[in-house]
Amino acid sequence: MTSSAVHNILFIELLGGIGDVLIALSAIQALARSHSQAQMTVLTLPPGGKLLESDPLITCVVYADRNNPRKSVEKLLASQNFDLIVSDTNYDGIEQVIQQSGALHCVTNLWREPPTNQLVSDRFIQILLAEKVIHRQAIAKIYLQLPLLKQQRAQAALCHYPRPLVFLIPDAGMSIKRWNPINFITLGKALRQAYGATLLIPVGADVEQATTIADGIGNNAYIFPRGELVDLAAALACASLIIAADTGPARIAAALNIPTIALFGPSWYGRYRQLQPHINLQGYPQCPERNPSNFTEQSCWYSGICPLQQRWENCVDDISPLDVFAAAESFLGVWGE
Repeated sequence: MTSSAVHNILFIELLGGIGDVLIALSAIQALARSHSQAQMTVLTLPPGGKLLESDPLITCVVYADRNNPRKSVEKLLASQNFDLIVSDTNYDGIEQVIQQSGALHCVTNLWREPPTNQLVSDRFIQILLAEKVIHRQAIAKIYLQLPLLKQQRAQAALCHYPRPLVFLIPDAGMSIKRWNPINFITLGKALRQAYGATLLIPVGADVEQATTIADGIGNNAYIFPRGELVDLAAALACASLIIAADTGPARIAAALNIPTIALFGPSWYGRYRQLQPHINLQGYPQCPERNPSNFTEQSCWYSGICPLQQRWENCVDDISPLDVFAAAESFLGVWGE
């Protein structure tokens, strides 16, 4: 598909997770680079879309109604004409709406035939190459552009904390992905003792969880108050290390080139891992219930209960604090000398 034929591009990302936006970003940026004269619009959901508003490659971010995303797609397509539409979303008949839009080219199933150990983001790129809607030279490592003022405010707010500054992120959208708070407490104490680390625990959906962890660690551990997503991203950009489950904040940190240790449980690190030098730890890799192609089909995903008779509540807890501490040493060793 020649760039001269493409004037308006629409990328539809309505899966709902912050991490989903980051996974799609490599495809979005490759499309924009491949058609540098075109207008790039992204239809997505808050709060993840807020991370895209400062991206110089994106012309416009449009927010869908979370309660009726299909209607939002229909409304946007009725109001604007697009030459190229790419979507990672095909539930609720959205794929059919796109196909009937009259766009010159539509790519509506980026999840087709996923290989077990190929990164989802790489699979998206591979499909777009096969569809001839991006150029190979337009493929690059993703970058996350944050507003300068947000960065400056975060730096001013965090500059007085002793280094290393480590964010422990216990929250996750699904309970089955959360690492036990006792593990975070044990790890936090060990990092403080070995490296004199300052531990910041962002408040997510569960205020009590973050408070319990900070109180359990004691000295040098502080709550990071809940606020706007971009403010959290700016704070993460100031960190020495991020430790989190396979969640949006882990992907934000990695996209900002902040050393990240991601803890995987029901999701398969072969498809969702962060690239080196970041470290990915997989809980119970031999799980017979795991479906690497679609972990949402596993019985544990929505129930939040592991069906196996094991010593832990979920397979993330198969990763011990000692395992994570050993991984952290490669990033924090300079502070232990």
